[in-house]
Amino acid sequence: MMRRVAASHVLVGGLLLLAQYGGPSFFNRGVDQIERSVTRPVPQAPMAPVKRSPDVWVPDRYLAAPDPGSAAMEPGHWERRLPSGEYYAPPSTVCNSATGECATAPAGVRPPPDMRPYDTHIAP
Repeated sequence: MMRRVAASHVLVGGLLLLAQYGGPSFFNRGVDQIERSVTRPVPQAPMAPVKRSPDVWVPDRYLAAPDPGSAAMEPGHWERRLPSGEYYAPPSTVCNSATGECATAPAGVRPPPDMRPYDTHIAP
């Protein structure tokens, strides 16, 4: 019985040596296939195209009011960029800081926010 155990250990050891230092080509081929499968790069998904949102955030800002020395505060809001280069703005309430009067600007097409020193759609 001890001889069988010793013989099997010798056989296993010999197979391990063959695998490590060369041996039958079918064995090396299997080891090479396993090595290639674990070391090949992971396939990458194609980059998704970046789509620019037509919506633009216009932060809170103070606009020059028609009264000398006063300003009107326009709260932050989203506007939609149009293909023409103009923007579609939602209705908003703007209050004059000097008088406290508020007016509603109706929704509509306007020039870009940075090109509007005073929104003429707001009633004084």
